[in-house]
Amino acid sequence: MASAILWLVVAGVVREQVDQRLDVQIEALRSALTSGPDGAATLTVQLDGPPFDRPGSGWYWQVSGEGVQLASRSLSGGTIETPGHAFEWRQLFGRIPRPGGATELQGQALHSRVTDATVGNKIVTITATAPESALTAPAFRSLMWLLPVMALLAGSLIAGTILQVRYGLRPLRQMTADIGSVVTGNRSNLPKPEVDELRPVAFEINRLIDRNAQRLAETRVHFANMAHGLKTPVASMMLALDDRNDPDGSMRQLINRIERRIRNHLADGRRASAGDVVRTSSPAKRRIDDLVLVLERIYADKQLSIDQYVDPSFSVACPEEDFDEIFGNILDNAFKWATGKIQISAVRRGPAAKISIRDDGPGIPHARIEQAFRPGLRLDEITPGDGFGLSISKELIELYGGSICLVPTKQGLHVAVTLPIFQSLDK
Repeated sequence: MASAILWLVVAGVVREQVDQRLDVQIEALRSALTSGPDGAATLTVQLDGPPFDRPGSGWYWQVSGEGVQLASRSLSGGTIETPGHAFEWRQLFGRIPRPGGATELQGQALHSRVTDATVGNKIVTITATAPESALTAPAFRSLMWLLPVMALLAGSLIAGTILQVRYGLRPLRQMTADIGSVVTGNRSNLPKPEVDELRPVAFEINRLIDRNAQRLAETRVHFANMAHGLKTPVASMMLALDDRNDPDGSMRQLINRIERRIRNHLADGRRASAGDVVRTSSPAKRRIDDLVLVLERIYADKQLSIDQYVDPSFSVACPEEDFDEIFGNILDNAFKWATGKIQISAVRRGPAAKISIRDDGPGIPHARIEQAFRPGLRLDEITPGDGFGLSISKELIELYGGSICLVPTKQGLHVAVTLPIFQSLDK
C-alpha cells in the first residue's frame, strides 16, 4: 500500500514536470510564430534545442493548420496525430495548453500537450510530445532504492513490535502465573508487580482474595457451630447402640463417620477463628470411592448400576472434609433420583479437574436450574430432603475457585464440577 502511494506521488510530480517542459516549448513556439509576406506561417527563431533535436526521441513539436506544417527536427518528417480531448475550464481564462491525450508514433507511446494559436488570419494547432517512458522511468528509478529501504523499515517495525509485545506482556504472563499459584493454593496473594499500571489490578485481586478467604473462614465457623450443636445428639445415639440393636455394627460405623465429620468441622472452625485457614489436597479417586461405597449401602434397595471412572493421578485443592461435603450432597442427589444408572467421571483438564456425575432420573427443567441453588428451596416437596445440599456445595466450590453447572439431558441430569488441581510446592 505504501509503495503504491509513493508510486502515485512520484508519478504525479514527474508528470507535472514533463507537462511544464512541454508547455514551455508550446509557449515558445507560439511566441515565435509569424506570418510571412506570402501569408505563410514561419518561425522567427530556431526552437530545435535539446531534447527536440534528437530523431526518434519522442520529444517532438508540430505546428499544423490550413496550409501550415512545421515540425521539429526530431520528428524527421513524421506527423503527430492527436486524439480528441476533453474540455478544460482553464481554457476559458486563457490560452493555456491542454492535454492532447495518448498517441503514438512508429510504435512509441507519446504523452502530448496541445494549444491553438492565430497566425495572421489562420488558426494553427501547436502540439508538443514527450515519450511515456519519461513519465514512468523516474518513478521506477526512485522506487528501486526506496523499496529496499521500506522493506528494511517494515522488517524493523515488525521486529520491534514482536519484541515490544513479547517483553511488554511479560508482567501480565507473570501475573497470570501468580494467579494460578493462588488458585492452586501455592500462594496466599499476588506479589507487588514491577509495572506501575498493574499495581491497582494486583491490589484489587488481592482484596478479592482476602474477601474470599474471609468468606471461607465464616463458612467454616458456621459449619463448626452446626457441628457443635450436633455433637451431643450424635454422642447420645452412639451410647444407645449396642450389639443387640446393631448386631453388624453398620449403624455405629456410620455414627463414627458422622462424629469424625463433626470433629473435622470443629477443627476447621478453630483454625478459621485463629486466622489459620490453609488449603490442603484431596485425592479425588479415594474420596469419591468412599462416598460411593457409603451411598450404595444407603440406597441398596434401588440396586443402581454405577459406571465409574476417576483418574487416580491427581488431587484437588481443597480439604478432604470439604470435598466430602461437596460431592456427598451431589452424589446423594444422584442416588436419590436415579432410576437405574449413575455415571461418574473425574479427569484432569490442564490446571483444573472436571468431575461429572450423571443420573437417569427425571432431571430438572431448564427454567428451574437457578432455583435449584437457592438455600432451603426444594423443587420436589414429596421426596425427603432439606433443600440446602446444592447451595452448600455451590458455595464451597466457588470458595475454592471452582464452578458447578447443572445440565438437563434426555436421560436425566448432568452435574459438571470444576476444581483447581493441587500442585505441591515441593514439585
